[in-house]
Amino acid sequence: MKKYSIIIGIGIFLFSIGCTNDFEETNANPNQPEQVSGDLLLSTVISTVANQSAQSGWSNGNIVAQLAAKINFTGFDRYEWGSESGLWNTYYGILPEIDLILLSARAEESKNTSYEGMALVMRSYVYANLTDNWGDVPFSEAVKAINDNFTPIYDTQEAIYNGILTDLRTAEVLLEQGQTILGGDILYGGNTDNWVKFANSLRLRYLMRASGKLDVGAEIQTILNSGKFIATNEDNAVMEYPATTQIDSWPISTGRIGGFDERRLSETSEGVLKQFNDNRLQRWFQPTDNPNDDPTLFAGMTNGLSEDKASNFNGGANNVSRINQSFFYDSPSLVQAAIIQTAEVHFIFTEAAQRGLISADAETLYNEGVRLSFEYWEVEQDVNAYLAQTEVAYNGELETILTQKWLASFLVGYEGWYDFRRTGLPSVIVPGPDNVNNDAVPVRFLYPDSEQTLNGENYKAAVSRIGGDDINSKGWWEE
Repeated sequence: MKKYSIIIGIGIFLFSIGCTNDFEETNANPNQPEQVSGDLLLSTVISTVANQSAQSGWSNGNIVAQLAAKINFTGFDRYEWGSESGLWNTYYGILPEIDLILLSARAEESKNTSYEGMALVMRSYVYANLTDNWGDVPFSEAVKAINDNFTPIYDTQEAIYNGILTDLRTAEVLLEQGQTILGGDILYGGNTDNWVKFANSLRLRYLMRASGKLDVGAEIQTILNSGKFIATNEDNAVMEYPATTQIDSWPISTGRIGGFDERRLSETSEGVLKQFNDNRLQRWFQPTDNPNDDPTLFAGMTNGLSEDKASNFNGGANNVSRINQSFFYDSPSLVQAAIIQTAEVHFIFTEAAQRGLISADAETLYNEGVRLSFEYWEVEQDVNAYLAQTEVAYNGELETILTQKWLASFLVGYEGWYDFRRTGLPSVIVPGPDNVNNDAVPVRFLYPDSEQTLNGENYKAAVSRIGGDDINSKGWWEE
């Protein structure tokens, strides 16, 4: 009996060693993989980010830049601002997905420099929006919950910008290797050359934004000389919507028509577009609905009115031009979600040349930027005649450049607002008569309440550093 007991004991011991050695493999659930390949996550990241850019431009970006105005629910237009916590949650919510792509792309068994580069590009864009909207935000310790860090520090905007620019430079090098993109690229269909252009174009955007704080001329010149930037509308970082499905459709068309009709032509953009004889007026807006009006009459409304004044402005809603309803009824075939377009890139180069940061022909770049914006919107207009007008022709003034860049920012996130904060241009943007912010355009959103509750110590440190959790506390690049 003792002999058999020893044999059984040895068997149990050996069995236990076997179980221990392959415990993870034996107990892994094949239906719940712990690692997901980058190609499966990339499409989700791109669609989330692009949709948010479109939604931001539509909901509030056009409003604060006064490319449009609100006829109902005018609080945002009057600067009754809160935290915009939904936007905060969307951006921080997609960062873990981006980190998973990075982990997969850097792992030995699935190493892929293209996916690593694409993830760095998307992560840079997300963090840029976070810091441009709120200032100091979690960056170096963000998305570290897997390491039990649920209270990340807030990094300074300067540190975040330096990190973003470093990541975009790294992304360019990685993407230049041209490793095959296996799937998930709903932006460029696996074309790494276009991703290089995208990375460099975002670098240009953030270099120009930080140009009051950093010496950026040499880097902008290098990108211009390389030719590796978004140079045509075919290169644009825009997500197209399938015309045959409601899945991933243009987010504005899935809402209610009443919400769509709240946004109208503003007097600010009306004045500029009419002064310039600019046919983008007809592409973006439509004539008034009043049957007694001239059927070609476009009429804007003042930004920043109280609810009562806005709803009764000019005799009522029928006397104020709506946003062109093709954006609602004809979507998604006529609409794309834009992250960055070639017109913006050309105006960045134009400003850099005008300010003497680079050596280039500012007028040529300016004229091309205007032409490309008209081309993107498929507007029928003699662009040469348009540019020959005294009010439009390049005159070496920054206001002229920034006015055209402002117009080209229609529906591109908050880009018009960011440029106004940086330059104060175009000067036609003036707080509305019923604004509640002492006649000042706000420069940031408030931090979400959840940060005060769940990350209070770091929240307080950030608030103290930026001068208060206030919509008028300026960021690093605007001081």
